[in-house]
Amino acid sequence: MYYKVNVWKNDELKKEIYYKADNDIIAMQKASAAIPDGCRATYEEIDEKIYIQETETKIKTETEAQAEV
Repeated sequence: MYYKVNVWKNDELKKEIYYKADNDIIAMQKASAAIPDGCRATYEEIDEKIYIQETETKIKTETEAQAEV
């Protein structure tokens, strides 16, 4: 199962985290561990296709940023 976590501070979206987990309980534990103090999070189950698309886009963006340095 694949998940997306939105991390919020006040009403501002700070970041999005994409990950996979075996079940909802493990997913909530992973989400909880990734949330900094003073922030809150929402999480949702997503399709594998969306997970792959978003993680590939992020990897490509990070690679391009490193190449520019």
